[in-house]
Amino acid sequence: MATSSIDLLSLYTEFRATPAGSDIDAASFARLPLKLIYELIRLGGERDKRIANIYSVTIAKLTGIILSIAQSFSKKKSTPPSIEGFLPFPRDDENAFMVETRETYKKLIAQRKIPLHVIADLNKVISP
Repeated sequence: MATSSIDLLSLYTEFRATPAGSDIDAASFARLPLKLIYELIRLGGERDKRIANIYSVTIAKLTGIILSIAQSFSKKKSTPPSIEGFLPFPRDDENAFMVETRETYKKLIAQRKIPLHVIADLNKVISP
């Protein structure tokens, strides 16, 4: 019977770094199924990537604006840069969070709870 060695200390450290693992002590951790632990670590990693992208969007947009201004001084016509290249991780447009956010925006617009100038700015986010 061949088994792979598991580094429990690094696994526990990664697990404690996730939001779900911050309240669980070592004794409770040892009783959890490995599949659950790996899934929680994976979801925590995806969450960290999403948060890093959220924090980087403003900087990426500012970088795009600066590059567009710099390119306007050259005589060559060039397309404005995509913010995707300035984000630390690729964006996942099929993200459930974005779908829920889009639905919330649509509901608020339908109820007319958002000012018109905000609706105009949200149009870029809502329309695919």
